[in-house]
Amino acid sequence: MVKCKLCNAKDADKKGSHIVPHFLLKRIENIEGKTGRDYELGFTIEKLNAKSYFGRSVQPEKLEETYGEITDADIAKNKHPLIVDNIFCSECESRLATIESKYAETTKTTNTKDYESGVSSIIGLLFWASVIWRMSINGKSGVKLTEEQNEKLRQTLDCFLPDKIEEIDKKGINENGLVKSLSYKILRSCDCKDDDAKWLFFHPEFNNPLCLLIDEYVVCFSFDDNFKDIDSKDCLGINEMIKQAPINKIGSDSNEIVKPFDNVTYKKMASSLLKIIQEVYLGGLDEFFDMVHVASGGKGKTMPSELKTEIMAELTSEEKKTGRKFTQEEIKKSTMKVMKRYAPK
Repeated sequence: MVKCKLCNAKDADKKGSHIVPHFLLKRIENIEGKTGRDYELGFTIEKLNAKSYFGRSVQPEKLEETYGEITDADIAKNKHPLIVDNIFCSECESRLATIESKYAETTKTTNTKDYESGVSSIIGLLFWASVIWRMSINGKSGVKLTEEQNEKLRQTLDCFLPDKIEEIDKKGINENGLVKSLSYKILRSCDCKDDDAKWLFFHPEFNNPLCLLIDEYVVCFSFDDNFKDIDSKDCLGINEMIKQAPINKIGSDSNEIVKPFDNVTYKKMASSLLKIIQEVYLGGLDEFFDMVHVASGGKGKTMPSELKTEIMAELTSEEKKTGRKFTQEEIKKSTMKVMKRYAPK
């Protein structure tokens, strides 16, 4: 059996490990009114592809509404990209769960001004480091750290994640050279609505800091206590707010400070995010259409814009179920269906 990715010592015997903690993930993808596990109905969007997945407790009526007829093939390939087997040992899974349970308590606290979340910066840093590290080693969330960064977080977590929250080695972590350069800023929508769309998005253009939009939070995480990219790159239109946010880092007894923002800002941020997603996805489509055009013997190197528009209309037809739209299979079907209309008889 493979070894645990965290301790590198024990067998990775744990099944169903959540890469992103359930208390955050459920608010992003669970169907309305359900907070338990196995009620997720989620989508991932990549260049030239959209994928979806569903929990085993989602009712058939909801699946039919989203996908139409569910086939055995759909069920066979249905797998949550952020729930994995045999990546951690049971002991390390338990340590991760300990820090998650403590940090989950912070969701009950909010304010309209900068506020203390209810945990120390030590707990906050270990929690967000664990989320970012897991997303990176899993490789299915857009987060890709360098080998050096992955190892730095792994060693930090392996050294300092406790079995019980009261066993955190405050003295050791405050004096540890690995941890001293790590810092983060955290912003949170203070009045996010239950029916507001929630996202899990790692900004691809940011390295210093890493910028993660997750649920109603924005997390900016730095490996060298530097946030310089905020000065030169757009981060969903909230750069100034990020600059104003307090820096959380290891201190003797410092508490995590959260910068809140309102729902109007959240909706503007979400709108900026949608534009990025559309550019990534539609840019890939444009390349695909041109490639098909050339391969089929069309004149020139680009498909006529009128034909592209017709294919897009077919692809986005209201007759197609949400869970089927924009998949690679549907892109190919829609493209061939339209092109056949113009094929020589």
